[in-house]
Amino acid sequence: NNKNGTTTTTTTTFLISILSMVGSLVLMTDTLYVLANGIMYGSVMFVVSVVLSIRANSQCPPKLVVISLVVLLASHLLYDYDTHSITFGDPPEQTTLEEGLYYHHHHHHHNSDNENNNNNSNNSNNSYIPSIVQHWPESDRTYHKEVATSWMPSGDTRTGLPFVFNRPGDVEFHRVFLATEDDEYVGLDIAFPPSSGYNSSKPIYMILHGLNGGTKEKYVKDFAHRSTAEGYTVVVMIARGLMDLPIRGWNLFHGARTSDAHAAAVALRQAFGRDQLIIGVGYSMGAIVLSNYVASYGIECPLDAAMAISGGLDLRYQMDYTRGKRLWSPFLTIIAREKFFLGKWGHRVKERLSESNFRNMIRAKDNIELDSAAAAAYSGFDDVHHYYQSASALGDIPHNKDDDSILDDSGHFLTPKKIDNVSIPLVVLHSLDDPIITWRATCANQGLMHPSNLVQTGKGNLMILLTKSGGHVGWPIGFWFSHHGGKWMSNAVMSFGTAVQEAKQLQQPQQ
Repeated sequence: NNKNGTTTTTTTTFLISILSMVGSLVLMTDTLYVLANGIMYGSVMFVVSVVLSIRANSQCPPKLVVISLVVLLASHLLYDYDTHSITFGDPPEQTTLEEGLYYHHHHHHHNSDNENNNNNSNNSNNSYIPSIVQHWPESDRTYHKEVATSWMPSGDTRTGLPFVFNRPGDVEFHRVFLATEDDEYVGLDIAFPPSSGYNSSKPIYMILHGLNGGTKEKYVKDFAHRSTAEGYTVVVMIARGLMDLPIRGWNLFHGARTSDAHAAAVALRQAFGRDQLIIGVGYSMGAIVLSNYVASYGIECPLDAAMAISGGLDLRYQMDYTRGKRLWSPFLTIIAREKFFLGKWGHRVKERLSESNFRNMIRAKDNIELDSAAAAAYSGFDDVHHYYQSASALGDIPHNKDDDSILDDSGHFLTPKKIDNVSIPLVVLHSLDDPIITWRATCANQGLMHPSNLVQTGKGNLMILLTKSGGHVGWPIGFWFSHHGGKWMSNAVMSFGTAVQEAKQLQQPQQ
């Protein structure tokens, strides 16, 4: 009987050994854990767990073989075969960027004649942006350790747990249908403040939702619930074909179309008049569209300001985001394929796609493969690269950050780019531990896409807000995070709106 007890103990010891080694191996090699904890944390734990495992199982050669296999696996994961060096996590994903708000600072010189002649230095005139920053409390745009949910270890949990467990309050929406330029319809789901009704002295928020989304998305409901309670009117633009919207012809939703957002913004401007403050807010896919819209339409964009949350300015960097492809992308791909490309619009998709593209769509393992076979092919793009270029606010700059030949001596583009046309304050909020859209889709450690350089483009209207953690449309706060829901995100947006309103009252922005 004693012998049995000893066997159970040694088996348990062995299992604990393996689990501790594999656990610390993940902490040592996974990109997001390395970002959160640094290199030493996982490395020390791994070495300690290997040493203890060898000591605990030294009497049993087969178990030592298994332990050595784990060590072999570790060396395979740590060794970068391209550069022949030891790396922790995906090398391209490692960042030296500081978190915080990047914006264009005002230079105090009033040599305006000279500036009007020289377009490039026009942004040194822009004191509107620093004024907004001044009125935007730092505590409302900082995701600091005191408020963040401390027990969540990585961007995955900060994304997944809020998605599953947040329970936002109910909101009553009223739908209006809006015709688009190609004779289709988008929905405008309007939520009014329950107590007071529409109040013209407060900003209106125009929301662009995420992929497969609508007013049922938790972060949309959370924002609508909180902001209507504070007297704001919220209008959610429901993308064509989603949430039971019909599509008459062949033009399904795709991420590079900005004309629908423009139709919605123009309709709101016409309905509420010139003096109403209208602020665009985009989440995830909606943030990608919003940034691209504001850049593409320039001074024609009738919004007063915009905030893009967990989107991206250059989706081409998604194509080599291996971590996203491994974990989240397969799950999102299944949803998009079942609901959209096979479900509701399956008959159109099957009719228009070639047989090989249809087969590739069925087999697609991640978003890139799905976009390549279905979205890009269906909507007439050359390929997925062309589709991502068209869908990105930075899509028209060369996709090679070492290439400075597109800049003149003063660091401006030789030929004007889309991003130069941003004519309203645009905040791009991204977390460095976003597991779905890499931070590299928004900025880079160096070169033109370094946030300090991006905010100098055009008239200096672009602002970039980076947080070290927060996940994808997550930013959970408090120990019982579900009690607070999307409070951090919603507050960041509302206080930005208030800051824009206060700064605008002080001075009319330059166009």
